[in-house]
Amino acid sequence: GMEAFELELDQATAVRDVKKLAKDMCGIEPEHMRLIYNGAVLKESDTLEAYDEASGMAVQILFTAGHTGLLGGSKGTVVQRNPFSTPVRGMPGSKGNRCSRMSGRLGGNALIRKYGILMKRQEFREKAEQIGFVKYQ
Repeated sequence: GMEAFELELDQATAVRDVKKLAKDMCGIEPEHMRLIYNGAVLKESDTLEAYDEASGMAVQILFTAGHTGLLGGSKGTVVQRNPFSTPVRGMPGSKGNRCSRMSGRLGGNALIRKYGILMKRQEFREKAEQIGFVKYQ
């Protein structure tokens, strides 16, 4: 990671204040920091009184990704331009690009496509009667 740095702090300093001071040194936003001392994560409201200077152990700062970094997935978000048209069949990646007409979420193989419905299974079950489908026993 990064180079080690030192901060002169009082024992009564809260961890949230330590994060604000460390932001200037390492460039990481305080909400993306986790401070770890002796294998335990320090809580925001804790003070540095738990830190034992004689042990010689350092407080580690770990970077955690924000909510956008945790989304994951290999494909970017798809903007649904025309909800009544489907991606061209047979083209590579066309299955994963199909999105639900109701929620706009990618459906892949779990999309009901017959009659141009383009809804996920649960969405179809909720709206089937309104569309005009009747379930016979």
